[in-house]
Order: sequence, then structure tokens, then C-alpha cells
Amino acid sequence: MPAAAQAAVDGNFAIECDIQLTADGEAMVHHDDALGRLTDGTGALLGKTAAELKAVPFKSTSERMMTLGDLCALVAGRVPLVIEVKSHFDGDRKLVSRMAEVLAGYSGPAVGMSFDPDQVLALRPTGPLARPAASSPNANTRKPNGRKPPPNSAAA
Repeated sequence: MPAAAQAAVDGNFAIECDIQLTADGEAMVHHDDALGRLTDGTGALLGKTAAELKAVPFKSTSERMMTLGDLCALVAGRVPLVIEVKSHFDGDRKLVSRMAEVLAGYSGPAVGMSFDPDQVLALRPTGPLARPAASSPNANTRKPNGRKPPPNSAAA
């Protein structure tokens, strides 16, 4: 949800998200592989296009699903991204490929992961998806607990 991602950026917290593949090969930021639990509508994400999914509201809010590219644009490298590649454990590596395409144009700290060993293997040859958190523009201003000091604070 874009508002949750913006709140994480505003609080200088890293974002962990899950991505799912769509019928047209897009990487959507969403945990479930089907609509209905958190959103209006029904059906598998894999059976719908990105445009169709971006039109589906989350329950009790006007927020809509976003693509990984949308999330990267919103975050703009200000906090680290930990991206879990969701899998159907069927050997399909299209989602890893799409994630690599999106992250190739992203300069912020990001890392991919999956609970599917085949997807983990697919992540390896896609290049350096992991970027050191120290490349974050606020890395040198973090307190020992990892949080950025409040504005106008002398504590570093």
C-alpha cells in the first residue's frame, strides 16, 4: 500500500515487501497470490494484468496495489528495500527476471530473497541486487538503534 510505504520512508525504516507475477509479466507488490483477503475482488494475481490489479482497492481504503517500479519510484532510494520473490515452486523464473529489470534502473539499496531455492539460484546471476545500506543518503546520521535522529537533534 503506498501510504504504508510512505510512512516507512518518513520514519526512515527499511521496507520488506513481497512481489507476485501478473498475467502480463509485471511484478506487483502484494503478499497473497489471490485477491480477496486484503482486497476487493477475487481471483489469482497471475490471471490478471497489472492494469487490472492497480484498479482493485484494498478493503476499507482507497489505496490500490502498486508495481515494484511504483514502489521504487515512491521510495527513491531513501530507505533499503528487502524484496521477497513469491513463488509457486514451479521453476518459473519470470518474476526474478522482472525484478532484475526494475532494479537495474534503481539506485537505492535493495536485496532480493525467496523461500524457493530455485528462485534464490535465479537471483544470483542477475547481478548485484544487494546494495550496501551505507549507500543510503542518511546512513551516516543513524543512531545506534538504526533510526535517523529527529530533525534539529544534536544526537547522531
